[in-house]
Amino acid sequence: MGEPGKAGAADWWEEKVQIQLERMHLFYWQGMVGEMRELAGQYRTVIAERGAAMQRAKFLKTMALSMLMESRFRPSQECVELAERAVAECEGANNLSEAGHINFVLGLIEVCHGDFDDAVKQCGRALAMVERVGDLVLQSRRLTYRAVAYRRLGDVARCRTEAEKTCELATKLGMVEYIAMAKANLAWVAWRQENYAEAEKIATKALDLWHGMDDPYGFDWMALWPLIAIALHRQDSSAAIGFARGLLAENQHPLPETLLNAIRKACDEWQNGAEENATADLISAMGLARELSYL
Repeated sequence: MGEPGKAGAADWWEEKVQIQLERMHLFYWQGMVGEMRELAGQYRTVIAERGAAMQRAKFLKTMALSMLMESRFRPSQECVELAERAVAECEGANNLSEAGHINFVLGLIEVCHGDFDDAVKQCGRALAMVERVGDLVLQSRRLTYRAVAYRRLGDVARCRTEAEKTCELATKLGMVEYIAMAKANLAWVAWRQENYAEAEKIATKALDLWHGMDDPYGFDWMALWPLIAIALHRQDSSAAIGFARGLLAENQHPLPETLLNAIRKACDEWQNGAEENATADLISAMGLARELSYL
């Protein structure tokens, strides 16, 4: 782009900022966090001074998402605050689709940060926005993570309702990752209701769907924890350890270190032949998973 003329300076800068935002968005979806952060550093001041309110909101949203990805879905308080600032910037905007996405990003980050009550409210707010514009893809995403938030709050009924809605909509749209998320949540519901055969069937299907993707989603814990619990209930320690090893795979979004350490200890003891100790330690790890709202 050339230099702006005086008459069209505002429009020129708005277009300039928009181009950089689109470049940042492309880097995000390609997983090129370093390149995205470098571009953001170059244009941070320009966007703050020259960008429209929605552009400033999109910039903050994209920075928050980059921090979320860089942390492997274990966001810091700074990441949460960036997303909150993005929501504040887009208040009153007439672009409901974009505002709905920005509000959803805050809800997603709140889920990952452990702020589940806030996440339920935020995803609900975002859902109301995108329902008004009829964007079914965005609706599916918001339903998915509100179901996760309800699950981690231990709310079986609401988790089931949201997961069933997600499954129906994601199936219609062919969104495999969200079909699997819904099934993993429904497996947890079935486990909580002591319907172990159904829980096993649905959890296994969720894993099959994820593992059949070219780029698996990395949320296997959602299906694996019910399977671990059921195997331990049946005193099948070998199967339980096998499922637990899946939580340690490199392509998974990591669990909290305290929980990972407990799982590693159990798996290592099993590998070394100390099967009784391994079983006891895996039962302890399952108790910790409950305390941390993973089960």
